[in-house]
Parts: sequence; C-alpha cells; structure tokens
Amino acid sequence: MKCPRCGCEIKEGHLYCERCGMEIRMVPDFEPEIENSIIETLSTVAEEIEGKEEPKEPEKKNGKRKKEETKNNTKASVVIAKMVKNWLMLTLAIFIALVIAVVFVAVFVYHRYSVSYQLEQARVCAQSEDYEGAIEYLERARGLRSDDADLALLESGYYYQMGEKQKAADVLTALADREILSYEDKERVFENIIGIYREQERYEEINSLLKDCGDEGIMNHFQQYLAMPPEFGTESGNYDEVTILKLSANTAGNIYYTTDGSEPKEIRSQLYTAPIFLESGEYQIAAVFVNEYGIRSEVARSWYVIDLTVPDAPEVTPLSGNYYQPTLVEAAVPEGTKVYYTTDGTNPDNYSPEYTGPIPMPLGKSNFKFVTISQEGVSSEIVSRSFDFSLETEVSVDKAITNVIQALYNRQVLTDLQGHSHGVVGKYVFKYDTIVEIPDLGYYYVLNEYVEDESGNQTKTERLYAVEVYTGAPNRLIYDENGQMGLISLQQ
Repeated sequence: MKCPRCGCEIKEGHLYCERCGMEIRMVPDFEPEIENSIIETLSTVAEEIEGKEEPKEPEKKNGKRKKEETKNNTKASVVIAKMVKNWLMLTLAIFIALVIAVVFVAVFVYHRYSVSYQLEQARVCAQSEDYEGAIEYLERARGLRSDDADLALLESGYYYQMGEKQKAADVLTALADREILSYEDKERVFENIIGIYREQERYEEINSLLKDCGDEGIMNHFQQYLAMPPEFGTESGNYDEVTILKLSANTAGNIYYTTDGSEPKEIRSQLYTAPIFLESGEYQIAAVFVNEYGIRSEVARSWYVIDLTVPDAPEVTPLSGNYYQPTLVEAAVPEGTKVYYTTDGTNPDNYSPEYTGPIPMPLGKSNFKFVTISQEGVSSEIVSRSFDFSLETEVSVDKAITNVIQALYNRQVLTDLQGHSHGVVGKYVFKYDTIVEIPDLGYYYVLNEYVEDESGNQTKTERLYAVEVYTGAPNRLIYDENGQMGLISLQQ
C-alpha cells in the first residue's frame, strides 16, 4: 500500500506513513451527500409505512385538517430521519472501533507469534551489532519453531560474534539430540559444534559428542575426530596354523599393542606397522588406537591359542671347523618344507635367501644359519655352522684380480692397468665372489665385473671371470644353454 499523501510504500501491518506521519484510515469518511440520500430514503420508507398503517380519511375533510396532517407527517418524518441517522452514526462508530481493535489485535498477534517477523527484527538488530537484541528475537522465534536448525545456527552465530563460544555451542548441542532433524540439518549442526570445539582444541569433547550421538552417518562423516577401539581381523580362538593377525583403525593415527595382555601404552608398547604373525603358543593381544589429535580409544582385547607341529631342523654338512680345500655347504630339506639361510649372523626367516642347492664355502671366516619353515609358517630350531676356509696356494684373491686386469690390458680391452677403457665413463673394477669347482677342470676364483663412475658408484655388468686357484690363469666364465659352466682363456 502507498501513502495517499506522499506516495511512500507503507509496510504491511503499519497504520501510519513512516515518512509524513499520515494516519491510514481503515474505513472511508462518511460523506454528507450519502447522509442526505440515506435520510431521504428512510423518510420515504417511513411515509409509506404510515400510509399503510393509517386508514384513509373521507374525501369530505376540510383543507385545514389536511394541512395539519401534512405538517404532522413532516415532523414525524424528520424525527424518524434523525433517529435513523443517530442509529447509523452509532453503528458506524462501533464498526470503526471494532475494525481498529481487530487491526491492533492482528498486528499484536503478528508481532508476537510470527517467526518471520522475529527473524526480520533479529537481523535488523544484528546489522547494528545489537546481538543481544537479535538473540532475544531469535529466542521467541525458536519458541514458535523449536526444530528449525537455521534459527539455532543463526543464534549460535550471534553468540559467537559476542565471544560467547560456549553458549554458541550449547545452543547447537541442545538441538543435536532432536530426532526430528533431517540428516542434512544435523550434519550442519555437528559441523558448527565441531568447528567451535576444534578452534579451542577440545578434541576429547568432540570424540565424546560423536560417540554419544548414536547416528552412524554422522559418526562416519566426522570419523577423523573419533578414536574407536582397534578391530581384529581374526576372531579369538584356537588355531592349528600360523595366524596372520591384522589390526585396523577407523581413521588416521597409530595402533599400539601387547601380546601378553598388559595395558598398551604409547611409549613401551609395540607400534603396529604390519600384520602380526602368531606362531605356536598362547597370545593375549591388547590394542589401543590414538588418532592424529591425540585422542586415545578404549583398549580392545583378543585371545589366541596356536597349536602347531614344529618341523625338523635341517641337517647341515659339513660341521663347523677349519678347511683348506674348496668345500660345499649342504642342507637336507625336510619334505613339505623350505629351508632358508643367512651368512651375516642374523637369524633366518621366510624373507631370507632360500636354500636351493650346495653353497661353495667362502674364503676366510664365515657363519651360516639355517632354518626350516613349514607350509603353515612354523619355524624349526636354527642350525648354525662356522667355517674358516683358507687355500694352500700362492695365488691369492688379489693376485687373481691383478691377473685378469693384466690379461685385459694385453688384449687392449683396457687402456691402462687402472681399469680405464675406450668409450667408458669411469673405470672397470673386479671383485671376488666365490670359489667354484668346474668338473674336469679344477677350482676357480669367480670374479664379478663392475663399472665405477667418477662419484664412486658401481654398476655390475653381466661379465664373469674365473681364475684357476693354483696357477692363476685368467679366463672368461660362461654358461651354456643347459647352465653348464665353461671357460674362455684370456692368455695370449
């Protein structure tokens, strides 16, 4: 509606113009012309009524009596017209009063019970940074529509602007438990609560809030803040084979565990980095998860009894001792198992080199360890052998390397005795690998060839050299299609 005086737009429900102050009349003014018309009409009606009620006089009445009757009729009409006018005026006044009362009641009800009005006033207050006033309006609006997430989020935001972060969170926490909320609204509510708690590093409270919400969808959506107990990939029970136990957590973080049932702790317990191999024995696994925010879960526990048949240890020959002739180290592999070995002093496992055939005893001191591992993954006792092998020959390993370099230089493969060659960046170097017996030919040092660059990095080539252990004769070592060794002499 526009003001009839100044043309300004008047807000709905207002009874006056905010610009010029003109009062807006709900009922039009009573015009004199209309009043006269009503009076004339009513007079005519009155005369007709009188004419019907009074009997007609005889035509022989004199003129004086007719004049008096006319005068009396006129006076009666005037009286009746005034009475009708007064009644109409009273009725109109009462009607106007009722209309005004209804308007005021309607405006009051609108202001008091309209959510849109409360929300509008709250935003007006917020624009002038009167957040307390805005919150009062929002409280009224929420009283009318308590399940409206938008109103709660807006009120929480006003509390946040005031620095009342706990109240901002409380408003939303009270709403979070309402089952009437849609999933989308609940997700927005939790996102704002978590944002407030995260800003204050209240991660324990976030964890508790999510656990208590009972909504699996919400818990999955914000699972990075949860510290749920680790899950075991294998159920508790008795097993007759090696069990590979996997532990998993609901989100990023670390799992700590013990195998004796003791309380797992971040400092003293084992950090889970790979599946746990449960071999023969009894295990009480206790595990705890600590997420990236330092929140610790409850301890998860599981029990396992592994009853396995331990395989026989491998039979290794020869026995430990000193040796002066090239000797092969051999191990008997029990049926249905595999044998693994090491030569660096560490205990062998299924990641160590697998024994597939006799191993030439290396020069000098060596220490072999062998273990049998069954198909179920059960390990036998470890068998150790120590050897000290030396040859009664004047041809040492260093002499064998020198002979190979000299032979290649004589053949102009090398340009000098330092190992340089045409078209090669760096130089060739040769290293001892083992001693082998070539049938019908004798024992030979086996040398590997490498290319060493200027930085000292060495790259192994495919060429092998064999030097006879007693004569020092240098040769190229080759293998035919059947894997049999052969020699190509380097002597001219």
